[in-house]
Amino acid sequence: MTDSSKHDSAGLPIARSKLRFITVPLMFFSVALVLFVLGHTNHDQLPSVLYHVFATVLWIAGTHLLNRLTDMVLWDGIKRARGHPIPALLRNLVTAIIWFSGFCGVIIFVFHHSVTTMLTASAVVMGVIGFTLKDFIEDAFAGMVIGFQQPFKEGDWIQFDPALDVGRITEISWRSVSMVTPNEITFLVSNSKLLNNYIRIYSHPELFFRDEIQITLPYVVTAHQAQRILLGAANQVEDVAAIPRKSIVSVADYTERGVLWRLLYWCPNPGSVPAIRFNVHQNIMRNLYYVGIQIPAPMRIIQNLPPAPVPPEDEAYIDKMLARIHLFSGLTNQELTFLSLHAKTSLFKAGQPILRQGEPGNSLFVLREGLLVVQITNKNNAVVEVGRISSGQFFGERSLLLGEVRSATIVPVVDSTVTEITKLTMSKLLHDRPGIVTYLSEVLSERIENRDKLEAMSNTNTGETRSMANQILKNIRMFFGLTG
Repeated sequence: MTDSSKHDSAGLPIARSKLRFITVPLMFFSVALVLFVLGHTNHDQLPSVLYHVFATVLWIAGTHLLNRLTDMVLWDGIKRARGHPIPALLRNLVTAIIWFSGFCGVIIFVFHHSVTTMLTASAVVMGVIGFTLKDFIEDAFAGMVIGFQQPFKEGDWIQFDPALDVGRITEISWRSVSMVTPNEITFLVSNSKLLNNYIRIYSHPELFFRDEIQITLPYVVTAHQAQRILLGAANQVEDVAAIPRKSIVSVADYTERGVLWRLLYWCPNPGSVPAIRFNVHQNIMRNLYYVGIQIPAPMRIIQNLPPAPVPPEDEAYIDKMLARIHLFSGLTNQELTFLSLHAKTSLFKAGQPILRQGEPGNSLFVLREGLLVVQITNKNNAVVEVGRISSGQFFGERSLLLGEVRSATIVPVVDSTVTEITKLTMSKLLHDRPGIVTYLSEVLSERIENRDKLEAMSNTNTGETRSMANQILKNIRMFFGLTG
């Protein structure tokens, strides 16, 4: 039974197509061979010209048949073994050599002339042509090597010159390779120049590759703190976090400004580097801002400065991160100092849950360094990631102010430090200044409203917002045992 799935481009079975491919040259050769044998047998009765015609036709038919057999046996066999076709330039070169050999055969065996003179003249002509077309020939042979070995293919990202941008290959021809840079600039490079350079291939063995950012941080920043800041910044970028490889942080050098750190993270492809690198830089600057760390800059100006003013006692102990949180922006310096002195900062390792969904709680947390993931368990008992928390953001406020159970599980993506404010600390503030409750209820109401809008994609009018704030105000007073 014939396998009907094996067809060529014309719809014919492969075996029949190959038979037709060789049938005509074989018949031509057979007829030429018969005529030559008859002419050779009756050599004395035939004119010399007719005999030479029969012999020449036989050589032409044999050369043509040899070319067809080379295509069918040699090139098709290599194609099946390698999985891709042989470059057309190499096939054309072999075809030209076979025809040239057939031409020499006619000169030598049919007309009995020496080819030495012809080859000498041809060598001189070929030498002149080769010198004139030196670059052209080098590019052609380099194109054959590229096509045969296939070190890269269309769609790959490569860089052959450190002074030039990386490029995505859009076309490979027998003379040159066409590439497009991430800035959408197309340039051509000759095959010979390409092979004579050290080529970086970014698409193998995987399409994604590792990019690097270097940043100098003060010596007061510890190794663990630098890892939390930098790894948190990298993993906040979705394209980086989606790649199944871990980002790493290492020390590059020790300078007069501070420690030079290296952040090595993964990018989907070279074309995405500018945007991803900016996002990582943006996250680093944001994390440093919330922690209160400044990038050291070299100072060359020497001048006598007046002594810095001493801050009031109640400002000296204010935690800058707590002061930047919108929930506490209505507190006085004295109240912020009280929070700062009674807040507790803890380190959580990557993967160690800080909170668990459904557990009771009565405290609020602020992320100082690192990156946290917010997970919930749905009705099907599947754990789903619903968001991420970066430096400067807080969570657990409903447990602190309303006594509700934890609504989600919070897990560090990298080693992270968080500051905790408990109900006991908050209760002291609320009893000393009950007026804070109104402000806290409005902020919490606004936060809940914004979250519900994102989840339900619905609008809430001002009356509903005010009603929610009033209800939250009552709940906070009840939870903390406040009157009035």
